[in-house]
Amino acid sequence: MERLKRISRRLQIAVLVLIVLTPVVMTLDAIFGNWGELLAIPSTISIDSSRVYGVGLLFMIVVASIKPAATMLAFWFLYKLLGYYREGIIFTADNVAAIRKIGWALVFIDIAGMFQTLVAGPLLAAYNITPGYIIVQLKVDFLVVGIFIILVAYVMDMGRKLKEQDNLVI
Repeated sequence: MERLKRISRRLQIAVLVLIVLTPVVMTLDAIFGNWGELLAIPSTISIDSSRVYGVGLLFMIVVASIKPAATMLAFWFLYKLLGYYREGIIFTADNVAAIRKIGWALVFIDIAGMFQTLVAGPLLAAYNITPGYIIVQLKVDFLVVGIFIILVAYVMDMGRKLKEQDNLVI
């Protein structure tokens, strides 16, 4: 149990670093004009950097923040789960809920990425930053992992309930 607590404490620090680094990296990408990477714009679409200012810049930052915000949410739920483990709280309703939230946050990362790519083209075209385009891009890597984690949380919850019922039997 002490080993789990020690490892959880270390992992919690690593996850906290990732939570902090996500907006830092995003900000550095924005400062250096890597909008194509931030907004998942195809390399064939040209970006007029001279038009990236004012309200258009604000909207670009908001749209570019959608997927990183979902990623930070998943990191936050993982941070909370590791906090339970650090305190020695295992196989409780709180753990199952935290695992389930991690799964749903992972599913949301891919959905947020799809929404981000969908709205980026029309928004950038409205501010004459790029020519008009529409892309619907759905990556299912986080989606599949998230659904699997939700399933594992469901099974853990069933096991937890069975254990509670077993403890009540004399």
